[in-house]
Amino acid sequence: MNMKFVSLIGLILLLPQCGRQNIKKTFQPVQEESKRRINVEPRWTKAPARLQVAAALDKGITLQDAIMLGINHNPTLQAQFEEIGISQSDLIQAGFYSNPNLSTIFNIPKKDTVQTDISVVANFVLSDLWQVPLRKKMSQDSLEIKTYEIIDEVLQLRRTIQQQYLTCLYNSEYLQLVKEITAVIKNIKERIDYRYQFGYNSDLDKYFASTKVAEWQAKIIEAETELRKSYLALHELLGSYILPTTIKLLDSIHLSYRAISQENLESFALSSHPLILVGQARIDRAQHTISYEKSRIVDDVTLGIAYGRDFEKGVAGVGPSFGINIPLFNTNYGNIERAKFEYKLAEKELFAQEQMILRNIITHYIAYKSYLKQIELYNKNIIPSVGQAIEFSKKFFDRMQMNMIVFLETQIDLFQNKIMLLDLKRKAAFEYSELELAVGAQIDNIDFSRRVT
Repeated sequence: MNMKFVSLIGLILLLPQCGRQNIKKTFQPVQEESKRRINVEPRWTKAPARLQVAAALDKGITLQDAIMLGINHNPTLQAQFEEIGISQSDLIQAGFYSNPNLSTIFNIPKKDTVQTDISVVANFVLSDLWQVPLRKKMSQDSLEIKTYEIIDEVLQLRRTIQQQYLTCLYNSEYLQLVKEITAVIKNIKERIDYRYQFGYNSDLDKYFASTKVAEWQAKIIEAETELRKSYLALHELLGSYILPTTIKLLDSIHLSYRAISQENLESFALSSHPLILVGQARIDRAQHTISYEKSRIVDDVTLGIAYGRDFEKGVAGVGPSFGINIPLFNTNYGNIERAKFEYKLAEKELFAQEQMILRNIITHYIAYKSYLKQIELYNKNIIPSVGQAIEFSKKFFDRMQMNMIVFLETQIDLFQNKIMLLDLKRKAAFEYSELELAVGAQIDNIDFSRRVT
């Protein structure tokens, strides 16, 4: 046996054993993908940093600030980041070759013989040379799958934070509108009460005004409760202390009027959405699994050195050692077929995922455009018309030529339309956040001038 050849085999088998996990390098693909898609580079923190989050909230936060805080400190997402480390550890383990096997046999002489000999065999698992690379490919595919699954979780958390931030803004503005209309109704009620003393208003006017004041006071209580609950949910998402305290929000409800082609959104999503990339990686893993299972038809091939010595005769020798698992009964057929079905499954799941993404993009795109049209109608037609009606009714109300209830209802109608407009803005912003999730990136970050491949 050529000792140089043996040494070379040993070196090849020992090199992968030097693998070590670099946390920073492991997490880098997640950071780069997140930065490219939503302008946020996540940090993999070792422990909650609630004081840091609370300090940021005290200064006031924009929507982008909230997204950054949530992605870096949300406890659920931070827990999922650990799965990257698990997948990387699996990849490292998959690259290890089997430990060499050393066996020794001593033949002890008995009474009827005086022969004494010894045999020593040192073997390496030769089949590792073609099985380990395939195992590594499978583990690399699994790591890629986990990476893009985490990216999808980041995008989902971003969507959730966006919507909760918008909910807080909506509840705050809604509360202000409710307080304003309540103050207006109270003022009208006082004028009704004053005129009632002189017989200019009926009991019905008085009772109706009192009822409306009580109704809107109840709405104030409800709105205050909803606002506190929305702040509580936002605190939780951002990894802060779970408190219903007010958070200073520096942004308002923003709507994008950028001209976007639905076809461009679909093209980008079908090539770059994290779940599409997950599906493609699953197909790759299934292909590598098929190759790996085929390589295991003969799954145990050993090569090494054998040494033997006969002490009685005084002879010794060194020679090659070779072993092979003969696939007479177990041909690994079941595992090979299973891997083939997994490949077909991955292909069909990818197709289903593509259809779901297309459906989501179309649904949210249509809804968003619809809300923008409704908002335009309220801004240009409905709100101005109601305002003109109030001016008209106020003129006759001051001359005591109009029933107080009619004037009161006109005022309420104006504020209800303002509330409807606010709700439309909230719904439109929600749909836009859902559209970005369906696309797989912040739309403003996508360069549609570059051809998607």
